[in-house]
Formats: sequence, C-alpha cells, structure tokens
Amino acid sequence: MRIDPVIESSLIPIDMNNRFLFIAVNFCSFLFFFSSVLSASEWSTRITTEEGTYEFGGPLLEKEKPLVGKWTGLNKNGDAWEILRRPNHVYTIMISWMEEGNKETFRGHGLWSVRKDEFIYVDLLDRDGETDFEWPVEMKYRISNDDIMVLVENIKSASDQKVVTYAEDVGESTETRVENFKQLWMKQFDQAEPLEEARLFDQIQLARIVDIQGIVDFFTDPAYAVDRKMAGKWESTDNDPDAEADWKTEVIRRADGTDSYIYLEEGDDSDPVMTHGMWGIRNGKYYGVELISEGEVFPFEETFLFTEKIVKSTPNEFATQWVDMERKILKFLPMVITVTDQRIKEFESDILNQEFNDNAFGLPFFKKRIE
Repeated sequence: MRIDPVIESSLIPIDMNNRFLFIAVNFCSFLFFFSSVLSASEWSTRITTEEGTYEFGGPLLEKEKPLVGKWTGLNKNGDAWEILRRPNHVYTIMISWMEEGNKETFRGHGLWSVRKDEFIYVDLLDRDGETDFEWPVEMKYRISNDDIMVLVENIKSASDQKVVTYAEDVGESTETRVENFKQLWMKQFDQAEPLEEARLFDQIQLARIVDIQGIVDFFTDPAYAVDRKMAGKWESTDNDPDAEADWKTEVIRRADGTDSYIYLEEGDDSDPVMTHGMWGIRNGKYYGVELISEGEVFPFEETFLFTEKIVKSTPNEFATQWVDMERKILKFLPMVITVTDQRIKEFESDILNQEFNDNAFGLPFFKKRIE
C-alpha cells in the first residue's frame, strides 16, 4: 500500500475556544464514529502537482468508511507499515523499508481520500524532519512544497478487515485491520487523546497554508469562533531578559478575530506606527499574525504566523509562553519567554484610542484589502 515513507497523525477539530474544554472521544471502535468528527469535516484542501490536482478533506464518504481505523500493511517490495486512518482524512504512519542494505524508517502524518476506485494519499508532516525556520508559518515537521508527492493506488478490494491495492511500481499491497499497534511510536495512537488529536489537525491545516488568503481562512474558520470575552483594550509585556529596549505593546482585540496594535518604547517620542493582524485561540494555544502596516499588506514571505501556549487565562489577564531554542539557560536549557496581557481602560496611544472608537480596521477592511 505504501511506496515511499510519508505521514503522521491527525485529529478532529473540536470547538475549544473556552480553552482546555474538550469532548471525550471513544476510540474503541474502528470508525471513531461520533458527531464531533463529522462536524469538523467541512475543511478541505487542494494539492496540485505535475501529475494533476487532488482534493482532500470534506465529509467522509461511504466508500471511505471501510478504510478508517488501525492497519498493518506489506507490499511486494517488502515495505512494512502500521497506519491509522481517521474519519477526518488525516493519517499517521510508520513505515520501514530496505535501501542499499540498510533499514530505513519514516514516521509522519498526511491526508488520504478515495476517489472513484483509487486510494490517494500525501505526506505533509515528517516527524524526523528539520523545522524550516524561514517559512512564514511557525510549525514543526512540515514537508516543503517542493517535496510533496501525491500517490495514487488502485483499490482492488476493501472490506472492514482487509484492503488490497495495486500500484505499477510496487505491485500489490495488502493491509489487515489490527486492534493495537506493535511499533512503539505508533502505540501512542492506540487510544485517542482528544486535545492532541485536535492539535494535530491544526498542524495539518497550518501545513496547507501557502498564501495570505490561507492565513485569513485559518483565522476565520467557523469551527473556532472567536472568544468574544477577550475583545477589548489590552497591554502586552514580556520577561525577555535580552530585549533590545524597554517596550510594551498596546493591542485592540476585536470580536471578529482581527487586532490592531503599536509597539511603545520607553523614552521614544516618535509617532508610533499602527499595525494590523489577526488573532485566535485553538485547543489551548494562542495564534497571531501581523498582516498590514501603514496601509500596505505584507507579502506572504514576510509574514509570521506564530503559536504560543496559554498558561494563564482570566477575564482581565492572560499569559502565553514560547520557547527560544537558540538561547540557552545554564548552557543546555532552552529559554522560555512569558508574555503577559493585561486588560486596560485607556491606551497611552491616541491613535489606538481613536481606532477603538472608529473600528475602521476590522474584518471588512481585511477582506477588502486582501484579495
């Protein structure tokens, strides 16, 4: 069933904007068949290669249901794998094969689908791959666009217990359903962890962002409505010991998922520049991005969609953390930076106070400027 190593695990997006609140998932059945899975099935993506254009995601089709679950597989080349295919079309795989006398392995996550009588799949996350720190979306394990391959196999037969496929270069592949995985890395997926599953699906979606419109779509996903209680005026500071200047940020967070902010430095009397972006909360993490400054939309390559873990949340204060792997404490511990946001009544900046009243740079403005 597999030719080249490719894949990782996915999850079902659940509305977690109240943070840390999630639905317990029964993973005993091979189909994980519960309403939350299907409610997240509207997300889809299109991948185009030299061979053609392929659609992934959307509702689970009847002919796809037999392929959902835990499987072990083997093909004519001797490649062996364990794979978990989820109803939200995300799979996790560990595959091994021989290459020039050496055993090679791949662990990862990707997307799968069935179109007509063909099984289609693509690896998107490589758990042993290096993080591309230059990519505009902050995430681990992403496989670069240039390395993405969509593979297609003919389905010869498919039942609840056995799947047989055929590809010209590897011949016949056979998968058999299993109750539990044997490989240590795969065993962690024997029982679903709802929060980790949700975060994995977030990673899959992030991996498919390739332009500014993709960023806007991510932040306006109706499955993750903005927490309106967080709208308002905020002041943000951090505990970075190596900051180049004393600074704080004043932020307008709007209930439509957009924000406007300025950076203030102590003793700086110059007119501050107002910048606009988007914010959101998914599955215990805070996401943000700057998109527009001085009326100009940043090119995709100059944006940075960041992720921070939420460590504190009250109506008037919340804190997030991010890890700087390049800076160390005691020569080996990575530095952890805490960012603290306090709700305030008025801004120091007159232009932010004016914008809060005018609300000129909300979502309608973004949709008009970003086409």
